[in-house]
This record gives sequence, C-alpha cells and structure tokens, in this order.
Amino acid sequence: MPGGAWVFGSRLVQGHELMARFAEMGWVCVSVQYRTSPLHRWPRQITDVKAAIAWARANVGRFGGDQSFIAVAGCSAGGHLATLAGLTPNDPEWQKDLPPGADTSVDAVVSVYGRYDWQDRSNLERARFVEFLERVVVKRSQAKYPEAFRRASPVARVTAAAPPFLVVHGSRDAVIPVAEAREFVDRLRAVSPETVCYAELPGAGHGFDLVDAVRTGPVVHAIGLFLDHTYHRRTAPVGEAV
Repeated sequence: MPGGAWVFGSRLVQGHELMARFAEMGWVCVSVQYRTSPLHRWPRQITDVKAAIAWARANVGRFGGDQSFIAVAGCSAGGHLATLAGLTPNDPEWQKDLPPGADTSVDAVVSVYGRYDWQDRSNLERARFVEFLERVVVKRSQAKYPEAFRRASPVARVTAAAPPFLVVHGSRDAVIPVAEAREFVDRLRAVSPETVCYAELPGAGHGFDLVDAVRTGPVVHAIGLFLDHTYHRRTAPVGEAV
C-alpha cells in the first residue's frame, strides 16, 4: 500500500476515524491544529496549514512515509484550508515565516463539505457568511479590502496547475449549500487537466461523518481509492529541511 503523507486540517474529532483507517493502509497522517478566530485573525489559519505541509514534505520520511507525495484534506473550515493550500503552492504571502526552500505544494486535495467562496453575497446565506468573516475572521470590511476576500476564496484561485481533487458534499447541507461545491467543481473541471472527482451524497447534511456511519464508510473507501490512484501516477520533488 502507499506510504505518502496525509495532512488533515481539523481542530476537533473530524477526520480522526479517517486517519486511523488510512494509517492502517500505510499512510503517515498528520493532524493540524491551526490557530482560530476570533483570537487569531486571518490569514494565520492558512499559514499554519502551510507550515504543516512544509514540515510533512521535509520530514515524513523519518516516519516511514514517502515525502515525494503529500496529500492535504479537511472537513468544513478544514476543507476550505486544504483546498486553498492546494491551489496556492509556495505562495510567498503565506509562508513568510518559513525558511528558504520550504515546499508548501501538495500532490492531492480532499475536501469534505468545504467552503469555496468568501466573496459572493448574492443571496441571504452567502451575505450572512461574508458578514461573519468581516466581523470574526478577517476583521476587515470586504468593501475596503476586497482583495483579502478574493485571495482567500478557492473558487477565485483555480488555475490549470491545480493538483488532483476529490470534493465530497451532502445534498442537504444547511451550513454550506451544495451549490457552492458544485460551482467550485465546475470551475476546476473547466481548466484543470488533472483528475477532479466529485461525490454528492443524497440526503447528507453538514458533518455527516460525525453521525452517519452508513455514509461515512463508503466515503472513506472512495477517498482511499482516490489517493491510491493519484499516488501511483504522480511524483514530486523532495523539499528541503524545515
């Protein structure tokens, strides 16, 4: 089985069962404890994830992993961070504190009920979310600092250089409506030559993996198939020591 690294952006119990399963399959799993709002203002969350990726790229070989293959994954806010990290490899703005040569690129991304748009205010739900970002996370007005919200929006950072993606979302997600995931996947598929997989779970809501074992089992299996397939067809340069 593969021996790459799977970096999971999650502060709570989300993903721990997934990581246990993948550790059994031979993956080295890293759980990221990133700083959160309102105590820590954006973009400290993404810089923490970037630091974890760079560490994994440089050090996972010490734990029996293959540092030429780093996958990043997350649920909800972690899905947003994993997606944004995958779309912004070695972005100098978000790794100023890392040593020269640190590699924050990833070879695959798995996002489970993630956020993809921090700009759109076209309906009540999206407007309320942007207001929350202004008040609690970014702590700046979108009207005055539109670029900060654009740069944090994965849907605005899509390019043909994106790594392979697996996006999972529930059709009845009341926290992040499924339309947002569909829009992101459509944008990514329009430009990316890499694999872009999308799994929409009928009737599933936000955080389904915490309460619904019937759906979680097949999702874990699908993630395993995606990572196994991607691992065996990709290679990446080894990062310098961090």
